Amino acid sequence: MTKRKRIVALLVGVLLLAGVVGTFAWLSVTGVLVNEFGFGSVAPSVDETLDNNVKSDVAVKNSGSAPAYLRVAVDIYWQDKDGARLWDEPVEGTDYAIVWGDVSNASTTSSASSWVRSADGFYYWTSPVAPLGKTGVLIKSVSEKKTDGKNLVVDISTQAIQSTPDDAVKEAWGCTVNDGVLVPPHGGA
Repeated sequence: MTKRKRIVALLVGVLLLAGVVGTFAWLSVTGVLVNEFGFGSVAPSVDETLDNNVKSDVAVKNSGSAPAYLRVAVDIYWQDKDGARLWDEPVEGTDYAIVWGDVSNASTTSSASSWVRSADGFYYWTSPVAPLGKTGVLIKSVSEKKTDGKNLVVDISTQAIQSTPDDAVKEAWGCTVNDGVLVPPHGGA
């Protein structure tokens, strides 16, 4: 075999080897499938309007990325000028006026998409709230009637839990879900 034929045979061999390696690499790269699963989040936040001494249109927003059931605790109390909580409790009608939204007791409700006050003291929104969605109005307005050197505080504490599976809300809050409607712990307030 001449030198020229050997070089041509070697080049053909190198080209064939490069083609086989390239094809194998291409097949192995295109055959890879990576599944990435993201975690959903639930993040409740209070959505309200404050105008001087009037808090109004209080609702709760799901700022998370997964549908969630929401509940709130409402705590109304006095605070001194330094921010310390005072022992004496404000009296509705005398010290402050409050107008509630669509709120019913747990023993009388049967409809979805409303606030229900349960015996445990929480207010439950009865249907799942979509990501970036919000509930209906819990408190239409609340205002202080007198001051006497004290400040009225209306504290809205929010909690959220994923809406699926249904057992999650049962284990965490003791609620049940019937046909997509949250049923708070029994007993009215």
